[in-house]
Amino acid sequence: MKINIDDIPDEGLSLDLTEEGRALEALVGGKLGFSFASPVAAHLELTKTEGNVFVSGDIKTRIAVNCSRCLKDFEFHFKTDLALFYTRGKEEEKEKELKPGDLDVNYLPDAELDTTEMILAQISLEMPMQPLCDAGCKGLCPKCGADLNQGDCGCSSEEKIDPRFAKLKGFKVE
Repeated sequence: MKINIDDIPDEGLSLDLTEEGRALEALVGGKLGFSFASPVAAHLELTKTEGNVFVSGDIKTRIAVNCSRCLKDFEFHFKTDLALFYTRGKEEEKEKELKPGDLDVNYLPDAELDTTEMILAQISLEMPMQPLCDAGCKGLCPKCGADLNQGDCGCSSEEKIDPRFAKLKGFKVE
């Protein structure tokens, strides 16, 4: 949904949006690394001051990903709060040296704010880099590839030591 900044009333605008996951995936050609297991629900509060827009709210959905340890597919409930500041930017403003306060500002090239792109960007930023199906996930055996969550795989637990470091095995620090 595109919102014209000039159309936001002085008292602000409250939006409850629902976006289909397929529509969000299509925006980037399906190259997200995850998929949506449910529609994305967002509650947004938009406040306009002197041409600038402050957006706050939350985003909720269920996301289907692979566990980074055991590689099983799982769904997790995604919820994040957001607080974003947008200002109309000119090309010369984008080319200046950034100060720490400038990093919190998003520039809009025109008077429209695309909520679909904003929601997708926030989900992508808040996704865990290494999603886990469970905090105690044991992962896969590095030797045989068996799922250690199902039980012991039977591989010997004796580690092969590099002969260059074999003398360090008996080393004790006092």
